[in-house]
Amino acid sequence: MTGAGVDALLGQALKHLDESRTDAAADLARKALEQDRTSVGAWRILALAAETSGDLAGALSAYEGALALDPGDGALLKGLARIALDLGMAPVADAFSRRALAGNPDDAEAVCLLSRALAGQGQGDGAVEVLSTHLTQRPESPEAWNALGVLVADRGDLASAQTFFDEALRLAPSLTPARFNAANLLMTQGETGRALAALEQIPQTGLSPRDRATLVFSRACAHLRLGDLSQGWRDYAIRNDPGFPGSAEFDIPGRRWRPGEALKGSDLLLVGEQGLGDEVMFAGLIPELLDGPQAPASLALAVEPRLVSLFQRSFPGVPVTSHATQETGGRKVRRLSTASDEGGRTGAWAPMADLLPDLRPSISAFPDRDRFLEADPGQVRTWRDWLATEAPGLRVGLLWKSGLMSGSRNNAFAPFEAWAPVLGSPGVTFVNLQYGDCTGEIAFARDALGVKIRTPVGLDLKQDLEGVSALSSALDLVIGVSNASFNLAAACGTPAWLVTAPDAWTTLGAATYPWYPRVRMFASRTFGDWEVVLQSVADALGARVAG
Repeated sequence: MTGAGVDALLGQALKHLDESRTDAAADLARKALEQDRTSVGAWRILALAAETSGDLAGALSAYEGALALDPGDGALLKGLARIALDLGMAPVADAFSRRALAGNPDDAEAVCLLSRALAGQGQGDGAVEVLSTHLTQRPESPEAWNALGVLVADRGDLASAQTFFDEALRLAPSLTPARFNAANLLMTQGETGRALAALEQIPQTGLSPRDRATLVFSRACAHLRLGDLSQGWRDYAIRNDPGFPGSAEFDIPGRRWRPGEALKGSDLLLVGEQGLGDEVMFAGLIPELLDGPQAPASLALAVEPRLVSLFQRSFPGVPVTSHATQETGGRKVRRLSTASDEGGRTGAWAPMADLLPDLRPSISAFPDRDRFLEADPGQVRTWRDWLATEAPGLRVGLLWKSGLMSGSRNNAFAPFEAWAPVLGSPGVTFVNLQYGDCTGEIAFARDALGVKIRTPVGLDLKQDLEGVSALSSALDLVIGVSNASFNLAAACGTPAWLVTAPDAWTTLGAATYPWYPRVRMFASRTFGDWEVVLQSVADALGARVAG
């Protein structure tokens, strides 16, 4: 094919790319490469099509192919930096963004990519400095103002973040990332209604699949936080869209069940999804699938391996296997761990939360019950014996952070120092239920507050979920944030108090916590008012001891 023929193919491919027809664009780019392997334009289109569709491995390969032909191309270097960030390879993104800046020091996108790469390596001050230096020289850069707003918001400085987003939107009123971030900032501050109105004004036309999925998910959280479960669950389906960051693809034998289909009479495999806490929370649907009016003819479960024995005890007679998630080319794929046993199954399967629109269409559809998981009775007795000798007074399990504490997630949890009023409650023995490295917090409680937090002997709080469930069941009370262990305690029926941020969608706009009706909520009304919230917890704990 002549050069003109290759150019014609690339012209058509670009048109498809502009119309978000990424598969067609990629096919034409491959045809061009069959004729001319040295076509940088064909490699570039193939890379952009793969990146847009979420095929990070394909995008990485195509960008590398193009860069080998044109090592100094800034757009290719920035593309590789973006892919590296999506793959969690911050040092690699750092190197590529610096190479792009070497060719064009004023490139705002490259500056923003470098700042993200630095932040991803724990160099937050350096990230801020890179953006600040750029803005000193180029104050008309809305992308840099927006990136600076994201950085300072993640560090808890919401007032400055608001100022920076406002400046970005003053310079570029239609800048979608800044509009999106400003709306999410409203959500963080507890102004969910205003946040939703702002999100709904952002057009989806022209957005990449990733940006569209992120927008729809934020909208879902806002609807759910306001108690609009009907629209909220519809938008929440985007969590498993290939474009949504961090989503998993399900490779499960059989036919996928779709919301709205009949459950009664079906053979259903329910598959755990998202994080461990989500699996436990969504498992509250299982009792109705066994005894409710829509009960399928047969039910099987595939859950996180650490939950298998707990679910087998809690739902006797239900086959329980485990799932496993592998990452291939930047994409998570969830499969059954016992694929050979299920390879011939012909029934339907569904991610757990796909049943929410049918079984939880409103707050009134959440059942009023004490528990749905059963801890090992023998282990419960063992932990009660341990508590009897180690923990005088009211025995309270304590949880204060998530396993993932980075970026904006930090804003959802109070700093450990803010727990001082709770920890100072007389007549209480605190027992550590927090998984992960807690040595610093436990030392602070001991040295600064004079409070000894008991650590359960011989219990791996992250891996041994049977032991965590049993210890929780032996305690008088659990106080903490909504992480995996808190969900286990609440699901086992332990009295539990939840400390939550103002934008937590799981509250569903209800006065009580719908997922676990016996849980008492202590929700902050505005961002950062942890002192008020935790003093309320301390007052309630004092009343509990006195009572």
